[in-house]
Amino acid sequence: MPRQRVPLSRRTVAASLAAVLTAALSPLAAAPARAGTALDRPAAGPLGLVPKPVSVEADGGPGYRLDPATSIAAVGGGAAAPAAYLAKVLRPSTGYRLPVVSARTGRNPIVVRVGQGLGPAGRPEGYGLTANPAQVVIEASTANGALNGVQTLRQLFPQWVESPAKARAAWTVPHVEISDYPRFTHRGMMLDVARSFYPVDEVRKYIDAAAQFKVNRLHLHLSDDQGWRIAMDAPAANPSGIDYGRLTSVSGSTAMTRNSSGQQMGTEPGVTGFYTKADYAEIVRYAGASGMTVVPEIDMPGHTNAALHAIPQLNSAGSKPALKPGETTVPADGTPNVGYSSFDAANPVTYEFTKQVLTQIAAMTPGPYLHIGGDESHSTSGADYRTMVDAFTGQVDALGKTVVGWNETARTALPRGNAVVQYWAGDKSAVAGAVTGRGAKMILSPAANTYVPQKQDSRQPQGGTWACGGPCGLDRHYGWDPGTYIPGTSESDVLGVESALWGEFIRRLPQAQYYSYPRLVATAEVGWTPQSQRDYTDFTGRLAMVGGRLTLQGVNFFPTAGVPWRTAALGSDRTVPAGSPAGASWTVTAPAAGALTGTVTWSDGVQEDVTLTTARAASIPDMRGNAAFTAVSNRTFTTRGTYTATLTLRPAGQAPVEAPLTLTVS
Repeated sequence: MPRQRVPLSRRTVAASLAAVLTAALSPLAAAPARAGTALDRPAAGPLGLVPKPVSVEADGGPGYRLDPATSIAAVGGGAAAPAAYLAKVLRPSTGYRLPVVSARTGRNPIVVRVGQGLGPAGRPEGYGLTANPAQVVIEASTANGALNGVQTLRQLFPQWVESPAKARAAWTVPHVEISDYPRFTHRGMMLDVARSFYPVDEVRKYIDAAAQFKVNRLHLHLSDDQGWRIAMDAPAANPSGIDYGRLTSVSGSTAMTRNSSGQQMGTEPGVTGFYTKADYAEIVRYAGASGMTVVPEIDMPGHTNAALHAIPQLNSAGSKPALKPGETTVPADGTPNVGYSSFDAANPVTYEFTKQVLTQIAAMTPGPYLHIGGDESHSTSGADYRTMVDAFTGQVDALGKTVVGWNETARTALPRGNAVVQYWAGDKSAVAGAVTGRGAKMILSPAANTYVPQKQDSRQPQGGTWACGGPCGLDRHYGWDPGTYIPGTSESDVLGVESALWGEFIRRLPQAQYYSYPRLVATAEVGWTPQSQRDYTDFTGRLAMVGGRLTLQGVNFFPTAGVPWRTAALGSDRTVPAGSPAGASWTVTAPAAGALTGTVTWSDGVQEDVTLTTARAASIPDMRGNAAFTAVSNRTFTTRGTYTATLTLRPAGQAPVEAPLTLTVS
């Protein structure tokens, strides 16, 4: 089939939205409330909603205001979990109790209601959201639909709602009515934990960042040539005497290292490790609570060197690489080479092993999918490939799961009506044939549009360029139509889209975030928003308003050129004894800024120049984005009283940003 190759590896409707969705963020939108000010009646302003909802009506009328007495009512079966999720998001920044109750009570509640017939008809992931001075109501027919509404409400609050510490902001929501639902049911992200491992806590954080954009599938690439990452138990019936514990005791300690020329891959060797069954269960649980279904992948019959390295019985006359004299297993291989390894189609142990592994993973995975890989099996003959893939897909089908395979599997006898082909590159006609001939569905992950290890900017120090013949920028990840991508198929054949984070050179969570964001956000919108409502300029305007949120969440994202990233600031009121340094401080988010300076103007007319500091300054060579900045004034007052200080910033290309605070000297 036609290939897109790299020397080492391929993995290196409704209503239109109101114009408010495309405007730039007002730097004063999150200014602190003062009694009697306009913030008591929120004005119509820009809404940085990503992904873009199907229908929004925002008329500029009086909006909603959260206060310390607010409760969150979970009404109907399935409402409790999304209501609790919302409370977990809102409590740290607001400092409010926000009790979750079972019925609407008190003034200005937030109501999460789940029940048959609620939300957009026939849209199980859809929701309706209404905000007015009396209440916010989210309605959906399912818990996942309600959670999607919660994620939208989260973005309607000022960005400071993402602060990990209590912030002094006006917790207001515009007067709005939203009806929304996804274009596709699968909006996924793949994490390659085989080449370089991510501990459970890092996986949780990767989930956290993506969930707010309604990503609902976590595809875990659990095995490859470089490592095996999921523990397997010894079965009661084990005719070949396989020591399944060796999968992790031996190949859990291997990972990506160097290429064939001896050059280190990445800033450090790949991280080793593996998930116990308890670890995997925790990932499944946490993902589920965030609205995500886990899709586990065991890649075979190629990409199997780690299994062959661990299990002697898998090494037989037809397995690849061939054993050398004196060897019982093939050596570990930490290179990014592909296509050299293969199971043996004539070895009965192959099928005994795969059945046991798939059975155990199926038992741990409540979601409907098991992924068997199937890509780049270059050392496997065509006949052997078909024999093995037919057996593997049959094993998955017998377990009551739906099999997923990379697009090379499209030429095999996939289970009729119970298979998904994931396209990455190569022959589209075979994929269309699997759809029309065997009733398969499609997940689309074309490398040029979804592979985040590809450089998004030529200034990045590492990353592939083979998929696009140069950087694969944000515009490439946004500007394609899944509904027409595979000729000979229709939009109804598309299960969805998926971003792919391969691990040849990416190491640990900060680098994973830097290469994923903001391109993963683009993929999330491609999977959610109707094609007719998508526009790149409109998207970047809304994305710009998300930058401050990601900053406050601690996400290390790339500040893509051409996105009008916004600078915003918020002061913290403070009380100090007379004669002590004021310690007046402001938090500033500025994704695209270099060094920042500002001016503090006090209510008595005194002005000070201040230099802002950050724990992580942007550096493309070091793969770092800006963390939040802090500005501090330590002016000392000897006279008791109340003083106001206003920080003024003048970021390039933007209107001045001002943020007041109150200092009480006692």
